[in-house]
Amino acid sequence: MSVAEAEQTEERTEDPQPRRRVSSRLLLWAVVPIPALLAIAEALRSPRMNFNDYWTILAKVTWPDGSLRSGQLFDLYNEHPITLVGPLFWLDAKFFHAYNYVLGLFNVLLVAVIFVVLVRMLPARLTGTARVAVIAGLSLLLFSSAALEFFGMGMSGLHWLVGLVPAVVAVYFAQRGQTVLAAVFAAIGCFGHGSAFPVWVALALIAWLRRDRLWQVLLPIGLGVVTIVLWLLPARPPSYPAPTLLGADTILGTTVATLGQVFAARSTDLAFVAGTIIAAFIAFVVVKGLRDRSTVDDAGWVGLAVLVVLVAVMVGISRAKFNTGEGLTPRYAMIALLGAAAFLVLVTRFRRQVVPLTLLMGVTTYAVGSAHATDVRANYPQQPMLAVAMRVEAPSVIENMNSTKAVLPILRSLKAYPFTDDFTLGCGKYELGSLVDMSQVAELPGPVGSSKTAGAVETGPVTGDTKMFGWAVIDGHAADCVMVVDGGSVVVGGGAVGVPRPDVAETTHGTGRAGWHAVAKPGVQDAKVLVRSGERLYRISLVIKV
Repeated sequence: MSVAEAEQTEERTEDPQPRRRVSSRLLLWAVVPIPALLAIAEALRSPRMNFNDYWTILAKVTWPDGSLRSGQLFDLYNEHPITLVGPLFWLDAKFFHAYNYVLGLFNVLLVAVIFVVLVRMLPARLTGTARVAVIAGLSLLLFSSAALEFFGMGMSGLHWLVGLVPAVVAVYFAQRGQTVLAAVFAAIGCFGHGSAFPVWVALALIAWLRRDRLWQVLLPIGLGVVTIVLWLLPARPPSYPAPTLLGADTILGTTVATLGQVFAARSTDLAFVAGTIIAAFIAFVVVKGLRDRSTVDDAGWVGLAVLVVLVAVMVGISRAKFNTGEGLTPRYAMIALLGAAAFLVLVTRFRRQVVPLTLLMGVTTYAVGSAHATDVRANYPQQPMLAVAMRVEAPSVIENMNSTKAVLPILRSLKAYPFTDDFTLGCGKYELGSLVDMSQVAELPGPVGSSKTAGAVETGPVTGDTKMFGWAVIDGHAADCVMVVDGGSVVVGGGAVGVPRPDVAETTHGTGRAGWHAVAKPGVQDAKVLVRSGERLYRISLVIKV
């Protein structure tokens, strides 16, 4: 055999495994940024108008002239501190027009901080392709569709994250034996949200597993006691009696449902099973670690797991009085996702098939989370109506939409949305106060047969300061905008279009998003609802009496 033939034979028999491993790692690395990019896209598509608790907290921490009301920052709101989230909401209103999506994007950044911290916490035993697979799995978990409420409804995610993010950072420093820094971040988290309170237990456990000095174990315990004492000091309004009779089973059920929700979506039974498996495994690892201190390399992950379980217990104790299904509420998704992340890393101590296990968990939670994501997105189309209600000062509708009229002078002072130049009804040249030439407005009849051009007002007479809704299709398509005119043909209200109405699609064989919501200024009687499609205006003639 010649030298050339020998070289060709050697090339043919070369082990292809290294090349395959490199290809696998490149594919896994390509997966890592995708969930975060999708989370950014979700934040950007969310409404400008903020949701629910944002308005109450903003009104609480802001004077009518728009300045920060610092004396209220140490009050509790729904039993949680607002020392950090109050100023952040105020900053959003002062510098970013109170836009919801700004908070959503900030939440993506905060979750990215958790992601980086958890990657830096990965144990040394994870190397090569397995390590990259776990990193990809962590990305899929933390930016999961199950956490869409954090990105699409910024106020909810931000309040939780200003507690959870510093707590996770504290766990990271504790794993490195830097107890003082861990205590500093734990304290910051406790001023952010009650979900950080159990971090002191986690820090003490980590120090014990690492065989740190005694003061490093005792310091977190002492600071934890101080935290609880300080939390008990502020006055609280009287609480309402529980609507159900509580038992140990309901508290346990709500706790494990909180842990398992991202594997079960709307099924409480499946959440019970998933949460129980995760809790049992974590308990096994903790007991084993306490007994023989065999988890030194995973001390931080054990601490994170304990933190998550204790937060779930807090949810169980506080929310079980409503029903065990409370554990499936989307705002608790990050608890379950952090628990799944801890479970994923800890289980690699006992399994060799890291790559398929990681991808299975990550993709499963992302897919199952679509149920939560769908529920969150269902809130989007209604928010433009809240913006109109604030502009026309319709107090009943404002309160009905989980906001407060007390925030109106604050928003005007700060020139925050919807009191900004970019506020619009979306009806072209027609805005609040515009005069409409009714002779140029076509009639939009009620549904007849399978007509693809029809509409209806389903809430009775069109009056001011009431939440009106109905539907409209023009040539099978949804209206571009909705507005309300008074007897003098002046625009006195508007709202939101594109609201899902599958029932209308079945009747008209048109779009499934033909619904609209609208509000008019107080005092208006016998007004008319107009919709716009292209350059034409239509008056909805069918008003269903209720």
